[in-house]
Amino acid sequence: MTRRCAACNATTPSYDVNCCQNCGHQFHKPHLPLLSPNDKIDSFDGKSSKHRLKEHDKPSLSKPSLSNDDHNAKSSGPCQYKILCGEYLKSLSWNEALFDRRFNRCYCSNCYLNSWDNTLVEAGSLYVIPRGWCRFGLQVDKVRADVDHIWRDWIVTYHGTSQEAAHSIVAHRQFLIPGDKRIDGEKIAILPGHIKEKYHIYTSPTIAYSGNACYCPLTRFRSKITNKLYNARIVIQCRQKSGTFDVQQETIGAGNRRICPFIPNSQVEIFTTVRASIVPYGLLIHLAEVS
Repeated sequence: MTRRCAACNATTPSYDVNCCQNCGHQFHKPHLPLLSPNDKIDSFDGKSSKHRLKEHDKPSLSKPSLSNDDHNAKSSGPCQYKILCGEYLKSLSWNEALFDRRFNRCYCSNCYLNSWDNTLVEAGSLYVIPRGWCRFGLQVDKVRADVDHIWRDWIVTYHGTSQEAAHSIVAHRQFLIPGDKRIDGEKIAILPGHIKEKYHIYTSPTIAYSGNACYCPLTRFRSKITNKLYNARIVIQCRQKSGTFDVQQETIGAGNRRICPFIPNSQVEIFTTVRASIVPYGLLIHLAEVS
């Protein structure tokens, strides 16, 4: 269709231009609001591409009927443990843009009942529910999630680390290997007491292993809500691509002591050199009152 200038009636190109090339009259486009990252956009097949949470990320409809004790636990009001974990997270002063509340979930005994599953299978691999921890969801790049099908094809693992290292991983969306440099120029080193010359990223299908003190150092936190002192730990919950890692026995000197009742000691440690094969999607916090 021929397009004409409203000022001089001259024919103008049909492609996008800002003014009439004959008289210089400025064209005004209708104002369209910019989409926010959370706006709903349809995919190519016409179906909504809004992310659907996996079953373990939302209340299950197939849980067993609740006992009287379960009903009492569920009706106790807002979860105080989750509130305390949220207070600790706020004290870290991390940028709120890093988080996605859709993935928030508390696994204390009031929120995740004792009668519910201890383990789940994702992408054909068993992992252990992080009982006693509280998860705060992290933003996950939608393009990456859709292209790599991480919610369908990648397994669930845990990575225990320090508060400082966790912030670097979450903020820069990247796991580093000893020898790599962080964005501030600091070189990643193998921690004292860890096996030398092992340049890998370590994860586990059980938080009983990743949450061990040798991976997950304790930090002290005093709550302004309770005025009590707590030992705090941080573990990152991840999706990890199958076929990019190896599995080995524990390396923390557990000996005959069983680390996890569901995963044998011979299979609790996962290691990889493929940095891009791990995507963090949850920050897990554990608080234990100091007696």
